[in-house]
Amino acid sequence: MKNNILKFSLITCLSIILVGCSSDESDSEIIESFNQEEAELTAKVDNATEVISDTFLQIYEAEESLVKSPIHPFLPECAIVTVEITNDSKTVLVDFGSEGCEVRDHIVKGKINIEYERDSVAETLVIKYSLEDFFIDDVQFEGAKTVTRQKANDVGNPQYVMNMDLIVTFADGTKATRTGNKTREWIEGSFNGNWGDNVFLITGAWQTDFANGNTHSTTITTSLRREASCRFLVSGVVNLVRTNFSGTLDYGDGECDNKALFTSVDGIEREISL
Repeated sequence: MKNNILKFSLITCLSIILVGCSSDESDSEIIESFNQEEAELTAKVDNATEVISDTFLQIYEAEESLVKSPIHPFLPECAIVTVEITNDSKTVLVDFGSEGCEVRDHIVKGKINIEYERDSVAETLVIKYSLEDFFIDDVQFEGAKTVTRQKANDVGNPQYVMNMDLIVTFADGTKATRTGNKTREWIEGSFNGNWGDNVFLITGAWQTDFANGNTHSTTITTSLRREASCRFLVSGVVNLVRTNFSGTLDYGDGECDNKALFTSVDGIEREISL
């Protein structure tokens, strides 16, 4: 009888242990899935904000170019540009419409409003822009930025320091806010009138707060490379830190594709889509 009781107790204990292990593994898989999903959303926001930066720079540089064109060289025909000039300031409103225009393989909707002081000789210039009903594909962006444009940095390249304060809403209703700053250094193709050969290196740090309370702090550890000929970031590494996990996002070795590699601190690797 004692042997039977002992056997039953042992079986019961083993069952509890096994069930516990199975539950732990399931929880781990769920957590890892959430981690990957949020890392993917973060990467998509990273890429979309670069589209906004591209558009802003194209508009500003075309407006201030010494060689003026009646047709904006970097915008699709469906975008309506309205310019207001006073003695000391300039406002440029670009309306992509509610249906949207195709901009470098993305559908851009809504309006972007740019304001700055007119000073052609200034070494640095602060430019403000705000977004209205603005979408990149199916992701909405609300908010404003200030950009400090530097004619030449320490190595002689044009440079833009961008402050961010954005609300992001994904197609499924998921919301996030993004604050921080980044610096874009224009290393190739500057001021030659051909946007397609432009290359930028991006550094900086920012924070993405999701509506569920999760927070991603992002720091660029290897400069991100943005090539105007590609709709995605082509290389560079960012460090992601969150309450429940951390890791790195590696955008690749220069190939133009929509993939990035997320590696958790535990060494688990997941390929994600941008």
